[in-house]
Amino acid sequence: MQFLKSLFCLQGVDNRTRFFAICSVVYVLFIMLTSTFTGKVFISITMLALFTPILTFTSLRRLKDAKLNKKWLFLPNILFVLTALIIIFSEQSSSYYLLIISALCLAVLLTYPSVINNKKEPLHYVLGYFGPVDMTEYQQVTHQEKQAKYRIEPTLVGDMSINLNNNKQAVLPTHKTTSPYDKNEHKIDVGEIIRLKLVNNRRLQLAIGIILTITLVSVFTSGFMEYLSNNEQSQTITESGKLVEITQNIIERKHPLAMPDDFSLFLSPHQGIIINWQADEVNTPLLWSQYRAQGEESCQQISFNKGNPIRTLTVQVEKNTTVGNGIYNNYFASFSPLDSKALIQTLAFRGSFSLCGYGFSLKGSQAALGKHKQYADWVEY
Repeated sequence: MQFLKSLFCLQGVDNRTRFFAICSVVYVLFIMLTSTFTGKVFISITMLALFTPILTFTSLRRLKDAKLNKKWLFLPNILFVLTALIIIFSEQSSSYYLLIISALCLAVLLTYPSVINNKKEPLHYVLGYFGPVDMTEYQQVTHQEKQAKYRIEPTLVGDMSINLNNNKQAVLPTHKTTSPYDKNEHKIDVGEIIRLKLVNNRRLQLAIGIILTITLVSVFTSGFMEYLSNNEQSQTITESGKLVEITQNIIERKHPLAMPDDFSLFLSPHQGIIINWQADEVNTPLLWSQYRAQGEESCQQISFNKGNPIRTLTVQVEKNTTVGNGIYNNYFASFSPLDSKALIQTLAFRGSFSLCGYGFSLKGSQAALGKHKQYADWVEY
């Protein structure tokens, strides 16, 4: 409970290790959870409302620890919120790369070491935190572990070794208390070196700027292309559904004729031939449309074992009303009235045909066509 309180503390300070750990956990959890709950805006906004204060407060404590201006607090955290909102509402995977920019802004705070006040003793961090929240329970565990680790075992050497150990223990605390800065004076700070090299190296600054610019352009270009692709797909599906609906309303199928090999013939009001059969279930209601020149290539024309193929106008798939829930496996291929005579003549005197990848035998088709008055007039012997 005290650890959670320390995450929302405004008065304490965080060292670099704790700041890095908190920021890393926040970023990783945000990426994992938003990708898991993509499309669920309320859950994503709730997570953002939880992570933002945690990130803001640890940034504030880090600024206090490094004795930096508090105005630095706004840029990285505002960038994080804006990027998070873009990720949530755009629902595009490429937008996650924008988090690199806010993460780099936070990484700058890691280059500044902790600044000790003019006190005799340095700050005693507990789990990287120092402040009003009582974290002694974690400190006690650490102290007990150290005691267990460095416990002095009884020996037969005598009191001299014990006295030596006691003398060493007595000297070390005295050295820490009187000279707290000696160790830090000779210690090389990697963060300081990185920041100074970055400030003094113009080429490195230019390279980082170019990389960030390329990242921004790539993310927005990828997002825009993905948006156009999704918009085009949805528009195509909508237009296909509308076209099928219009076609169903306009084309009235009359004079059904069952053929020997499990397919049927119909006539449109303008005397166009319609071939119907049942096959595999599909998700697309419109397989081919000559009006739009789009669809399955195998549905563009009907091919016979001999002779020239004949182009179709549309091939659409409707629900099979004979099945309980209705599945899309009822195929209807419509042809131009200009090809009706040639199509019936070919159906009567050829051996087989294929359409949309399905093959049919025409054995007995001549007799079936001759028995129906509407189709018999097109058969010439």
